[in-house]
Amino acid sequence: MLNVNSKTGAFAGLSLALGILVCTFSSGPLSAADKVKVRVISDWAFQAQAAVFTNAIEKGYFAEQNLDVSIDRGYGSADAITKLASGVYDIAFGDINSMMDFNAKNPEKTQSIAVMMIFDRPPLSIFTFEDAIKTPKDREGKKMVTSAGEANLRMFPLFAKLAKFDQSKVQLVTVQPQLREQMLIKGAGDVATGFYYVSLMNFKALGADTKKLKSFLYSDYGIKVYGNAIITSKAFAAAKPDVVKGFNAAVAKSMHDTINAPAATIPSIKKRDGTVDEAIETERLNIINREFVLTPYVQQHGFGGIDKQRMAESIDQVTEALELPAKPKVDDVFTDKFLPPVKDRMLK
Repeated sequence: MLNVNSKTGAFAGLSLALGILVCTFSSGPLSAADKVKVRVISDWAFQAQAAVFTNAIEKGYFAEQNLDVSIDRGYGSADAITKLASGVYDIAFGDINSMMDFNAKNPEKTQSIAVMMIFDRPPLSIFTFEDAIKTPKDREGKKMVTSAGEANLRMFPLFAKLAKFDQSKVQLVTVQPQLREQMLIKGAGDVATGFYYVSLMNFKALGADTKKLKSFLYSDYGIKVYGNAIITSKAFAAAKPDVVKGFNAAVAKSMHDTINAPAATIPSIKKRDGTVDEAIETERLNIINREFVLTPYVQQHGFGGIDKQRMAESIDQVTEALELPAKPKVDDVFTDKFLPPVKDRMLK
């Protein structure tokens, strides 16, 4: 169980030779029309998790890679991955487990693959204000506010198995994703599912007493799955490998900004959604970095990659939890051939 209060921290050249001035002319930066257009969809609204992409756009990191990147907000990972497969978008930021589910259950459709891991730890969690709920088993006989199709709910059976409680004794109260926190505050349920960094800050924005709030992170109970990743179609990766490499290189550069100067990256989000509370999103970004990006593994090996043994175990868990018709191979889920050098992926 996580105590939510204790974890809230170019070049131009002139050459002179033999007294003669030699000028080297440059055509200047490429225009947007000269760059490769890349359409990106995020997993959710323009909140802190999108800062690494919006900041890279505003700072010109994608432009440095000859890319003209646009990004749209999403409505959940499943929706983002479905739109990616349809060809509406070239790249998606979403839950890798939802990607596995889509690929396995839609073999006739465009298959996707993760090309850079962003969340080394999944933000799947359950929240409660109830003093009596101290362990996962305590939610037996309780009502759980959740949303149909969301990753937390789909992985709930595995969580119940590993945390040793009977999921059939938990009554589901299904609402729209944006209403979960409100409904829990209003007493419609005893617990609620949610991505940790999303729900926590939503509770704060709603004025809830977060001193009484407790969360149970799935990863604390033996779930080894990964979280959100940069995902593209296998066809796009094969046809435009340099584009994927350039995209990842720009994200790696931007990731350093989100870690070292998080508040400075938030205006790039607000530019796309004027209702954004910069203080809330800065705090949210700090939580994301601390809890889900800068894990011990990432600090040792650099972000963006995976541990293949852990991924194999993750695939086993996802196959069981989501009842996949066939277990995917690691190389069909994630590839590291588009990653920047490790030195560019080491974070402080």
